[in-house]
Amino acid sequence: MQIKFPQLESALYLVSTPIGTAADFSYRGVHVLTNADILLAEDTRVLKKLLKIFDINLNKRSVRSYNENSGAIERSKCIKDLEAQKSIAYCCDSGTPLISDPGYKLVREVIERGYKVRSIPGASSVLTALCQSGLPSDHFCFVGFPPSRQKQRINFFRKFSFVPATLIFFESPKRIIKTLEDLQEIFGDSHFIVICRELTKRYEDNKRGKVKELINEYKKDINLRGEFTILVDKKTSIEVDESLIISELSLALKKFSLKDSVA
Repeated sequence: MQIKFPQLESALYLVSTPIGTAADFSYRGVHVLTNADILLAEDTRVLKKLLKIFDINLNKRSVRSYNENSGAIERSKCIKDLEAQKSIAYCCDSGTPLISDPGYKLVREVIERGYKVRSIPGASSVLTALCQSGLPSDHFCFVGFPPSRQKQRINFFRKFSFVPATLIFFESPKRIIKTLEDLQEIFGDSHFIVICRELTKRYEDNKRGKVKELINEYKKDINLRGEFTILVDKKTSIEVDESLIISELSLALKKFSLKDSVA
């Protein structure tokens, strides 16, 4: 099948890459990586593997690194490339760029300088998990990774327990049980959750049930591996924590007017 694509214009292209199954990569993504003047990658080794899978020739192009440690110097290089009417393709390690991955500051600066940003849609673990979870999808809230420290993590869950939407977050194997236990403290033993592991990969696993049940099940697995996407059903009844409200209001009053703080 032959698909005709227009010539790339000078812009920053955010290219979504597979989250597990290479066949999920789009024709348009291949086209952009084949023809872009500059290639940026969260991890250059990961992008080079993808290029090899799809037989994309670098043609003497270099692959530059852009990750969470990149600063103003690397962003200024990109601006100079756009000034020279070049096209830039940026990929994170997997999934849609900027979804809990670096790139926000680069996109913001490119826009502020008056240059174009084009997003190439594709795989996203957030949307993949949501669609197959069986939880309400009309309202959802993605919150990235919870804090690594327990006290901050509990406050994190307490804060988002007030949101009337399906809650979605990521977690690593080494913290999954502790995180679920903190989630249990705020949402309760019987609250319904869905845990998706290794989405789109050969050993994809989806577990659905009450928080307490899934904690007990994961405790039996001494070799937990993979990437976890957790979805939490919204609370049907929310108890108002007056001390939390007062604390949040006090912090807001230090920065904003009374009207804005209350809002």
